[in-house]
Amino acid sequence: MNAYLPMRARSTFRKQTGLTLIEVMIAMLLGVFLIGGVIQIFISTKQTYRMQENLSRLQENGRFAMDFLTRDIRMAGYRGCSGRPVVHNILNNPTGFLYDFNTAISGFEATSETAWTPIIDADITSPLGGSDVITIRRAANQAFTVDDQAETTSSLALQAAAATVANLTSAGFLKSDGTNNCKIAVVSNCSDATVFQVSTIEGRVLSQAPAGNCTADPGPGNATTNLRRRYDMGGQIYTIDTISYYIRLNPNNQPSLYRRVGSGNAEELVEGVEQMQIVYGIDAEANSRQNGDGIPNYYTSAAAINPGGGALTPNMDQVVSVRVSLLLRTIEDNLTEAPVPYSYNGNTGIDPQDRRIRRVFSSTISVRNR
Repeated sequence: MNAYLPMRARSTFRKQTGLTLIEVMIAMLLGVFLIGGVIQIFISTKQTYRMQENLSRLQENGRFAMDFLTRDIRMAGYRGCSGRPVVHNILNNPTGFLYDFNTAISGFEATSETAWTPIIDADITSPLGGSDVITIRRAANQAFTVDDQAETTSSLALQAAAATVANLTSAGFLKSDGTNNCKIAVVSNCSDATVFQVSTIEGRVLSQAPAGNCTADPGPGNATTNLRRRYDMGGQIYTIDTISYYIRLNPNNQPSLYRRVGSGNAEELVEGVEQMQIVYGIDAEANSRQNGDGIPNYYTSAAAINPGGGALTPNMDQVVSVRVSLLLRTIEDNLTEAPVPYSYNGNTGIDPQDRRIRRVFSSTISVRNR
C-alpha cells in the first residue's frame, strides 16, 4: 500500500535516527535529579534505621544492666535460712575485702575523676573515674542439704541424691575437670551460719582443713576446723561470693558495666554504660532500741556512711534499699545533626562533645535480707 503513496507522504513515516544535544542534556539533567532523589531517600532511610537500631540497643542494654544489678543487690546479705546479723567466719582473713561476709554491702562514692570515698579497694581493677562502685556479698541460689556431721570440727556429708559431680560442678564447688575448686562456702540453718573455705571434696563429703588442695588459687584458708556448731539437722551449704559492680573501659574504649566475682577476672556485662550513681536508703532506727521498720527514712551517698558499721550512724547495717541510676549512651556516634544536651544526677543541660543519644535508667531496689 505504501508503494502507491507519494514520495512526500512516505517521508513523514521515517523513524527517528538520533537525539539532539539539547535533548541529551535535558535527559541527563532529569536523570541526575531522579538519582539524587533516590540517593537522598536512601541516606535518610539508612540514618533513620541507624537511629532506631541504636535506640533499641540502648533500651535493651539499660534493661540488662539494671537486671544484673537488681538481682544481686536484692540478695545482698543472703546466707540461706539464717537470719542472724552476724555469721561465724573462720577464714584466715575474715575482715579482708573479699572475705568480710559480715558486711553485706560496701559502697564507694566517686568524689573526683581519680578518687573514691571510702578509698577503693585494690581488688576493684581499673574503675572509670567519676562513677560509683558497689560491692555485694551474698550466698548463691543453689544449696545442698547437710546429711551428717559428727562434731563441730567434722567434715560435712551432703545428701547423696543431690551431691552429684554434675551438681557440685554447676554450683562451683568442683571445676569442670572434677577437681576441688576450694570455694568459700557458708553453711547455715535457721539459727546460725558459718563461713569457711572448702579444703577437700571426696565424693559427697566437704572438709574444712586449714589448708586446701588448690594450688592455682589457694585462697585464704581456714584459721580453725571448728564450725562452731553442728549443722546436720537441716543445715544447708552454699557457695558465697563478694561481687563488685563498676564502670570500666572495654578493649574498644567504650565505657561498660563490669562485674567481678571474688578474685576472678572482671567480666564485661553491658557495653555503653557511661556512669553509675548510687545512693543508699537508711533505716534510721535499725540499730536503735526501737525496732527498725525496714523503710528508709532518707537516702545518702556512700561517702556519708560509716563503712565499718557499729555504733556510728549512718552505717551500712542500716541500709535497707539502694537507688541506682545509670547513664547509657549509644555505641555508634553521629546519629544526630547536632549534639543532644542531657540531664543526669542533678546536672541539667549537659552539652556532650559527640552526637550520641543518651538515656537515664533508675531503680530503687529493696535489700530483702535486712
